[in-house]
Amino acid sequence: MNTEYWNNGYWSRHLSAPDRMDICNALWVEKHQRLIDTLPKNSVLDLGCGIGQFTEYWLRNGFSVVSADISRVALDELRRRIPNANTVELDMSKTLPFEDGSFGVVFANLSIHYFESEATKQLSNEIWRMLKPDGLFMGSVNSSAAYEFIKDHIIPLEDNYYLIGERYIRLFDRPQFDLFFGQFKTVSLEEIHTVRFKNQRDHWEFIFQKD
Repeated sequence: MNTEYWNNGYWSRHLSAPDRMDICNALWVEKHQRLIDTLPKNSVLDLGCGIGQFTEYWLRNGFSVVSADISRVALDELRRRIPNANTVELDMSKTLPFEDGSFGVVFANLSIHYFESEATKQLSNEIWRMLKPDGLFMGSVNSSAAYEFIKDHIIPLEDNYYLIGERYIRLFDRPQFDLFFGQFKTVSLEEIHTVRFKNQRDHWEFIFQKD
């Protein structure tokens, strides 16, 4: 991944914007509170944690959390907001530095849709490996419905995978979940259309289980 972009492009830009903390209000996972209240209070991996709005959520609900991101800038902001946070700087396109069965939940909000096919499948296998039996993989990814909004600004690289400006992006349609996450049992999968940073946002929210 392009570490320079995430440090001095994306996060530096968003953290200097007047509405920079709006992101902290988008806790979509709260709609699944009943399910989360039934989970054992063991460890959560917040994968691609950004500035930690979901790390705060999981901590508030009694879980221990490892907050992982490629961006030093984002992790610095997370530690400013949550001084005792357990943070790890890592690149998700590589083997992840955690033991098998380390986590009851792997949570990935808008963070795993940046990779070509081989790396996406490898990441899926890594998530499976790190989860405890019956553990949950929860998160969100960009939807292919967003294609109409970005089609004039992208370079196609693979099916559903593009270069847009300085970053790569994968847009998920329904068959891509079967392709990359077919080993998981689907608990919930919902396509969402909303607004984020004053722009139309089309994404999927999912809960999968290691079965």
